[in-house]
Amino acid sequence: MKTHIAIYLQNKSNLKVLINDIFDNTLLKDWVDLEGMKGELFSRLTIEKLIEKELKHDQIVVRSENNSPLHTMSSGQRRKSLLQYLINQKPDFLVLDDVFASIDQETRTFTLEKLAQISKHTLFIQLFYRKADVLDAIQTVATLDKSGQIQSIISKAEFLQTSNIKKTEKQTFELPASFQSIAPVSDPLIKLNNVSLSYGDKEVLRDISWEIRQGEFWQLAGPIGSGKSSLISMIVGDNPKGYGQDITLFGHQKGSGESIWDIKKHIGYFTPSMLAQFKRNDSVEHMIISGLLDSIGLYVKPTDLQLQIARNWLEVLGESFQAKNFMQLSYGQQRIVMVVRALSKQPPLLILDEPTVGLDDENTALFISMIHAIARTRQVAIIYVSHRAEPDLEPEYVYRLGG
Repeated sequence: MKTHIAIYLQNKSNLKVLINDIFDNTLLKDWVDLEGMKGELFSRLTIEKLIEKELKHDQIVVRSENNSPLHTMSSGQRRKSLLQYLINQKPDFLVLDDVFASIDQETRTFTLEKLAQISKHTLFIQLFYRKADVLDAIQTVATLDKSGQIQSIISKAEFLQTSNIKKTEKQTFELPASFQSIAPVSDPLIKLNNVSLSYGDKEVLRDISWEIRQGEFWQLAGPIGSGKSSLISMIVGDNPKGYGQDITLFGHQKGSGESIWDIKKHIGYFTPSMLAQFKRNDSVEHMIISGLLDSIGLYVKPTDLQLQIARNWLEVLGESFQAKNFMQLSYGQQRIVMVVRALSKQPPLLILDEPTVGLDDENTALFISMIHAIARTRQVAIIYVSHRAEPDLEPEYVYRLGG
């Protein structure tokens, strides 16, 4: 029986450095010797590298059961296919990075079953952000010091009872003073009437009718493959199949002469794939200002008003975000900044796609308190898309796809 170990990731964790230290046998060598052992990495980082190989070099390493390459799959399908591929490599140890991110219940069950099958002969090194995600097979948990080195290794039971690990609980969050009343642009903001979407013979959406009004807080739910991303793409104007459909966006009938920028100026939007677009060494302040301009990075001198808006948000976020470059932040902190970036222009509609993936318990609490504060204004409509149920996040309405 292997002694499986988990490492708790917090704001101070540099994921890529941490993973390199594991595979170099420097991080855990005093507790488990990986010298000469074959290891594999189950991570979004692995998926990103494999997709890059597919698109840039036409090298297809991982395929689904129906022979599809990774870049054509949903997030859950990618994770299932990657896990099966890595298991087939028969590794001595498997590094599991945020294993339950962006998956529905069916994919979660698949993952747990596959890991249970190999747990007796494959060592697990689990990297996790949320206390609730620790695998049953884990016996010990490592915590890190400020430099990202192992501070202590304790039993899982002791870790789960530790009081200095902050819980995801409701907190008070005050929006910046500059976040003022937003005049409605239409009523409703969004109206879809019997909208359907197909790609060839594959039906994605059928007869979707949905109205979103100012200040409403919605969760868009449904299993992987039910069409959530496709529906969002119809709302934000990115999907050309929206033309010819009965869709009204911010008072404009789709196809009546509005530009995509006429739509996007009313929407604050965050989806995990956006993070890959931001690789410049911009300051957090400039990242927030770029949201006012809907640009990838900041290429013009900001106005005094734009600087003041960004500084107001930084004051609310606190010291750990101030005077920092975006790329210096942890993965979770970057997501918080991206949410603020989406909010900075005070949009009448905020769309958040899987926003809590990669957030530790502390940053999840910050995010939830931020969303509660926005919802309380009754000015911004929110569409929250997630497979994960956050106990303290309480949408007023749920629109469910796929039954």
